[in-house]
Amino acid sequence: MAETTEQASAAPDLPTEFTEIEMRCPPCNAVWSAPVARRVNVRTHPDARLGILLKTIHWTRCPVCKQQRPIDTIFEYFDPDKRLLVQVRPEWEYHAGGGEDWYWARYEDLVLKYQDADIRVDVVFGLDQLIEKFLGGEDAVRRAREEWETRQQEERSS
Repeated sequence: MAETTEQASAAPDLPTEFTEIEMRCPPCNAVWSAPVARRVNVRTHPDARLGILLKTIHWTRCPVCKQQRPIDTIFEYFDPDKRLLVQVRPEWEYHAGGGEDWYWARYEDLVLKYQDADIRVDVVFGLDQLIEKFLGGEDAVRRAREEWETRQQEERSS
């Protein structure tokens, strides 16, 4: 049976996926599990895009000394409306000797992983690259800050 145009053009169903990662606080040596997103589908979880633009995604707080810590993890950003999947890797990987060869190797892995899906794929190193290349740059960050401030004002006034 032949596929209809609608079936052929449908983006794959790639849901948001969460997991936990073990964290260790260098100052106090406490260990705890922190939730992280392995894949973010911004259609079903639109606040994830806001968290990326505001750089509040993947942070945790030590339960003992209360120090905030970034969670340096690899995750996938998926926008089914744009048919786009971007693997976001830690920025330090690129600068720690990976460079262009590391990018192309990771890109090839991603292409092979999603070769049967009708989506574009790419790899970026750090949230700044994701924001600049795919999310609208500084204008999008400014709008996200305004949206967040508006939400905060609405919560305070209610």
